[in-house]
Amino acid sequence: MGVYSKKDKDGKMRWYIDFYADGIRKRECVGHSKTLAKKALAKRTTEVSEERYINKPKGGLLFKEFAEQWLEERKAHLKRSSYYDYKGILDLYLIPTFGKKRLGKVTEADIENLIKDLNDRLSNKRINNILVPLKILFKTAYRRKSITINPIDGIGMLRVDKTEIMPLSMEEVRLFLENVDSNFKDYFEVAFFTGMRPSEQIALKWDNIDFNRAKINVVDARVMGEESSPKTVASRRAIDMLPPVKEALERQSEKTFLSSPYVFVSKEGNIVDIGNLRKRTWYPALKEAGLRRRTMYEARHTFATLMLSTGENPNWISRMMGHTSVEMLFKKYNGYIPNLTHQDGSVFMQKFYEDGHFLDTCNKKGLRAKP
Repeated sequence: MGVYSKKDKDGKMRWYIDFYADGIRKRECVGHSKTLAKKALAKRTTEVSEERYINKPKGGLLFKEFAEQWLEERKAHLKRSSYYDYKGILDLYLIPTFGKKRLGKVTEADIENLIKDLNDRLSNKRINNILVPLKILFKTAYRRKSITINPIDGIGMLRVDKTEIMPLSMEEVRLFLENVDSNFKDYFEVAFFTGMRPSEQIALKWDNIDFNRAKINVVDARVMGEESSPKTVASRRAIDMLPPVKEALERQSEKTFLSSPYVFVSKEGNIVDIGNLRKRTWYPALKEAGLRRRTMYEARHTFATLMLSTGENPNWISRMMGHTSVEMLFKKYNGYIPNLTHQDGSVFMQKFYEDGHFLDTCNKKGLRAKP
C-alpha cells in the first residue's frame, strides 16, 4: 500500500495510490502531484477503516449498489421502523426504477417521471415519504463526490392537504367505554385522558407509574416489536394523572401488577399488539356503540380536543402530549380552541364597544368617551 508514479501514453508522469478494501487490492490515478497522491491515500485509508469507502467500478457505480451500501451504513443510525420503511421504499420503488442505471446517470427528469408515475396510485404524503430517503441518498453521494450533480436538489416536496381528524365527543367517549371489551376498558380510559401515543402506551411499565406523585413517566415506545426511546426529546415526559386515569390504573394494577412488568397486556398475558388491538377491540367497540369508524389514534386527538374545548391551558396540554412546541397544538387543533373559534370580532366588541361607542377603558366608571 502506498503511492507510485508511472508515465502514461503521452509520456506524462502520473501518480497513483495503491490500497486494500475488503481484502481486494485497489489502484487509483490521482493526478500529477505526489503530495496530492499522499493526501488521496490518507483519505482512502480513513474511509476504509471507518467502513465508508464505496468502490467505484469502471463506468460508475450502479444506483442499486450504492443504495444498498448506503442503507447498510445508515442502519446503525436509524430506528428499526425507519430502517424497514427505507428498505421497503428501496425494494418497491427506487431500485426497480433506477437500479440498473449508473448512479451519475440518474437525472432530474428521471425522478420527475417517477413522481408522475407514483402520483397515479399513491397519495402525496406517501410520495414525499419515498422522496425523503432518495434525497438523503443523493446528498450523501454528492458529498462523497460519487456524483458531480445532485439530480434531486431542485425537486421539492409535494403539497399535502391537512388531514381531517375525527375526535370523539365526551358523550361518544362514554358510549365507547360502555361498549368496549372489559379487558381493555382501563387501557382506553387511560388513552382518552392522557393523550399518550399507542406505541407509548403498550410499552408502559409499572416502574413508570408513580401513584404518590400522580405521574406517568413516558420513557419508551414500542414499534414493530422493538422498544426504544420515544420519537422526540419532548416525547420523553411526565404525564399528570387525572382522577379517571388514576382510578383506571389502580384497577389495572389488580390485574397485572404482580404478573407482568407491563401495565397493559393481552388477554393471554402477552405484550399488546397494536394491530390486534385495533382490529379486535377498537373497531368492534365503535361499531357496538354506533359510532363512525376511525383510526385508533383518534383517542389521542380526543384528549387534545376535549381539553382545549373546555379551556385548559394549551401549554399544559402540549406538555402532556409530548409536542416539541405549543405551535404544533395550535396548528392541528385550532378549531377546538374556544378563543380561536370567534371569527367575527365579537370578543373585541364585547370588551371595548357598546351602544355605538368605543368604551373609555381608562375610565373606571365605564363612561363613554367624549366625542
